[in-house]
Amino acid sequence: MKKRLGSLVLSAFLLLQVLIPVALATGFQSFQPIRTYPVGKFQDVPSEEWYTNSVKTSYELGLFDGKSSVIFDPNGKLTIAEALKLAVCLHSIYYNGKTEFDTGASPWYRPYVNYALEQGIIKGEYSNYNKVATRAEFAVIFAATLPDEALATINRVDDNAIPDISMQDTYAPQVYKLYRAGILIGSNSKGAFSPQSDITRSEVATIVTRMAVPEKRKTVTLKYEVLSAEEVFSKCASAVFYIEVYNASGKVFASGSGFFLSASGLAVTNQHVIEGAESAKIRTSNGKVYAVKGVYDASKTLDLALLQVDGSEFSYLTKGETTALKSGAKIYTIGSPLGLENTISEGIISNPDRILSGQHYIQITAPISHGSSGGALLNQMGQVIGVTSGGFEEGQNLNVAIPIHLVDQLSKTTLKPISSATPPPSPSTLKLTASQSSVSMKVGESKAVTFYLSGDDDQVDSIVYSIGDKAVVNGSWGDWDNSWTQIPLTLTGVGAGSTTVKVDLVDEADKVLLSTSLSVTVSSNTGETKYYSGYYPVPDYGAYTGAPLYHEETTSDGSQWYLYRLQDLPEAEIAVDGYLALLEKNGFVYETGFTSDEGYTVLVFIHNDRRLMVYFGITEVGVVPCMHILITAE
Repeated sequence: MKKRLGSLVLSAFLLLQVLIPVALATGFQSFQPIRTYPVGKFQDVPSEEWYTNSVKTSYELGLFDGKSSVIFDPNGKLTIAEALKLAVCLHSIYYNGKTEFDTGASPWYRPYVNYALEQGIIKGEYSNYNKVATRAEFAVIFAATLPDEALATINRVDDNAIPDISMQDTYAPQVYKLYRAGILIGSNSKGAFSPQSDITRSEVATIVTRMAVPEKRKTVTLKYEVLSAEEVFSKCASAVFYIEVYNASGKVFASGSGFFLSASGLAVTNQHVIEGAESAKIRTSNGKVYAVKGVYDASKTLDLALLQVDGSEFSYLTKGETTALKSGAKIYTIGSPLGLENTISEGIISNPDRILSGQHYIQITAPISHGSSGGALLNQMGQVIGVTSGGFEEGQNLNVAIPIHLVDQLSKTTLKPISSATPPPSPSTLKLTASQSSVSMKVGESKAVTFYLSGDDDQVDSIVYSIGDKAVVNGSWGDWDNSWTQIPLTLTGVGAGSTTVKVDLVDEADKVLLSTSLSVTVSSNTGETKYYSGYYPVPDYGAYTGAPLYHEETTSDGSQWYLYRLQDLPEAEIAVDGYLALLEKNGFVYETGFTSDEGYTVLVFIHNDRRLMVYFGITEVGVVPCMHILITAE
């Protein structure tokens, strides 16, 4: 019996020796190399890339294969099904020390999906397992792959410290869990995760390696620091500048704001700020002025322009994430509204993704006035999240900014003249026509001509008229309709003769877009111009205006007065502008002007050849106000 008992004890001891290795082969110890990774195994995995060691380790552990025996495809994408297979294999090796799945199933991923559902790796079926996995979807799957003790916290990552992950996001707990465990560390110095971007195979190899080998995990510290308005201004204001743009004549025709993205002078503003410009200068917060060397790229659709400023060692802004912005979040703007440089305003995000005419904007409540275009929209950490663009004049606190990530769509390869930011003119549908091509009238008569504007008038900034000979006709605009489609111009005959009236459509840079003209003929009511007897060529004011002579007087020094009551005179275009033009037409030139003892303005004209002087103004005869013509001979 003793011998048999000893045999049983020995059998039990041997059985225990067999079982002990099985228990040790679970957990992290079960992840052991099962194959070698020869040098140059994959042709597309260089020896010194950041992901090279992770590709090697995940391959040796039997967790991740190449796309073929010699191609890994580091920039390739991963589907939901492929992500689940990796997660299931990690889970099975960690808990069971092995992977045993039906490789002949149809579809091939069904056994892995069933396992993931049974083990709680996923909560339900996906609608499309062949869909490319986003980084957020991958994080949700892998955060449930290993137990909490296998994903212990080693990093300080404050809530809301990951700049593009809000704690309100459904995937936030899983992402933060992997950050704190050292599995994820972010794609830049701020720890951004880019949750909606597709995950690449090189990134997957790195994550899988860190999941299986704790020694490969990374340390990172992300603190959530909210700045006050004063701190935001102190941190960011020096990176925002005032910009003036010049036309081909060197004239300033517009201004706005902009900000630096690098110390070497790379900067951004709105495309509409520099449209039509031949050159530009910026002024920084310390008062220094720098020339804009050129523009790398400009998009009228995005309303963005990437500039190069001539200089170096500029303060610049860092980009914040715009993919996880939330309504109600506090924001700040810095710009130069109405030329008031370095003005800070604060507000909130009204809508993080307002779509207007097919374009994406951040709608905000912070005030934006003329001159703020191109300024910086900042979050509470002092990161730029948008380019302030404009607002709705008919509403209050309805303003928009262009998300900063859209700047990445602009090219930075070739520096071009700033004029290249103005798109070439497209075939214009703009039309300007007059109700008649010619006008005939008498001196003192007024007639209205209507100009009709049609087509694409977005580029039209102003409409101006010019008169070839103001001694023949004067003009004045009538009442326009709000759409600028019908533009009345009233013409008044001043003196006999013919001239041309031209109407121009002008853009913001004072360039004429389109013109039209009409001919005007004015005839005298009484034939040729009449002159005062003995004082040729002084035009007879009464004959010209049709007003009766009220009083005439010759002074002791030989000067001659002619006076006409104001109540008898026609409108000012005839009584004043017309007669002055008639004087000039007859060789008189303006000499000087003064204020009389009675407080009226008196204009003095001289005819150098005839040595005559005419004093034209208002005087009072008793209590009767009169227009006087005083003629003196030198």
